[in-house]
Amino acid sequence: MNWREVRDATNVRYLLSTARQLGCSAESCLQGSGLDESMLGAGSRVQRWQELAVIRNLVALCPRPGLGLQVGDCYQLTSLGLLGYTMLACRNLNEALQVSTQFRELSLLICPVIIAPQSAGIWITLDDSVLPPDARTLVVERGLAGWKRILGELLQRPFVPLAVELSLVLPAEQQDYERYFGCPVALGAERNAMLIAEADLRAELPLANLLTRNACAALCRQLCDGLEDVSSSLARQVLQVLISQSGAMPLAAEVAAVLGISERSLHRRLAAEGQPFRQLDERVRGRLAERLLGDSDLGLDAIAAQLGYSEAASFSRAFKRWTGLAPSHWRAAQREAGPSLNAPSITELSSPMR
Repeated sequence: MNWREVRDATNVRYLLSTARQLGCSAESCLQGSGLDESMLGAGSRVQRWQELAVIRNLVALCPRPGLGLQVGDCYQLTSLGLLGYTMLACRNLNEALQVSTQFRELSLLICPVIIAPQSAGIWITLDDSVLPPDARTLVVERGLAGWKRILGELLQRPFVPLAVELSLVLPAEQQDYERYFGCPVALGAERNAMLIAEADLRAELPLANLLTRNACAALCRQLCDGLEDVSSSLARQVLQVLISQSGAMPLAAEVAAVLGISERSLHRRLAAEGQPFRQLDERVRGRLAERLLGDSDLGLDAIAAQLGYSEAASFSRAFKRWTGLAPSHWRAAQREAGPSLNAPSITELSSPMR
């Protein structure tokens, strides 16, 4: 478990919201985390250990049964950002679960998830062994409650699991869990898991859309790619903001606001890192363009709009400047030659795009 992994701050915001409902101050929950509320706006990022510190503080301040269920009730598909929209466009729950596993980094879960099929359906198991004992109950309750709500949103109707198993050290009353989940709950089990019925897994999702799913999945993959060749701290943060808000392609001033610094400081610090904002912006647009051209059947107008261009012609000119090929020619060449294609690739360009 990489406790230094940087992740969206949504979990911490929900923990603080629950704390306030219970009469606890945000300051007390953030003690020892290196965070303050001014750092937790939309688009903000925290490290995994910081979230864990907030969890342990909340448990110590509010040691009450079912606390994690209350936190889990905060979650909805929009909490997952782009991943949520990708899941919503899937054909069925089974496909949506596969997408959530494929893009684990965007799922907001703090412990590993194991998805195991069996004759009646699929077990979703949360492996809490990586957590300190005092955090396990809240994290497991939160995770299963969050899944229950999100699966219901995907189905556009109440979701009731077939069964729930819990191995919690300090559980709530069995009847409280059964009332919440609407199914039999076994306490003292060997795992923390929820069983999803085969009928629910195969039910067609009301908002399924193949083109939207493919386009969103391409963007999710871009978010998870890591961009390992960018080592400087601020440049990586800028790239993450640009990718996560790719539908709007924010300006430098908007990115600076998300990161809590002035636009002038943003440009100055990026220049010192040798990563000008325009270079990062075009890199993101170029990589997303490759994904959308190669992994979806979207037309140029739709791709241009997704990348923040007012018209397809503007996008085509930019793409040709980056690769030397028109988008339609690049797509055709990719599909004709497959993975062995030796055509220009934005993802492999090492020099700044102009």
